Amino acid sequence: MKKLLIVCAGGATSSMMAQRVVQEAEKEGMKAKLLFPEDLKYDRVKAHEDKDLVVVMGPIDMITTLRLQGFSRVDAVLVSPQVKYLFKNAEKVLQQLEIPCENIDSLSFGRMRGDLILKQGLALMND
Repeated sequence: MKKLLIVCAGGATSSMMAQRVVQEAEKEGMKAKLLFPEDLKYDRVKAHEDKDLVVVMGPIDMITTLRLQGFSRVDAVLVSPQVKYLFKNAEKVLQQLEIPCENIDSLSFGRMRGDLILKQGLALMND
């Protein structure tokens, strides 16, 4: 199971994007599930071990405030354009945890291109 975290300012737009990514993964024949920050915190991810991909959405402060350290491990993090200015802070924390991260392309995010974001996330997890 691969676990991808998509973060934005408050969690609303990352939720929409995460839903699109899950839909695209399912179109490609993957078993996928959308989860929330609480699912990472309380380690509810284990209940979805039969899935190929778990996409978690949430606010970027779950990374920058170091809360992610106590959560279930994710394989990669994608940062939405509206919080691009916080990327360096998130990257520092994630490097300590050895979790790769990237910014999401603004155009792909704005157009809600779940297919492109899925490809980006999978590539990041496979590097």
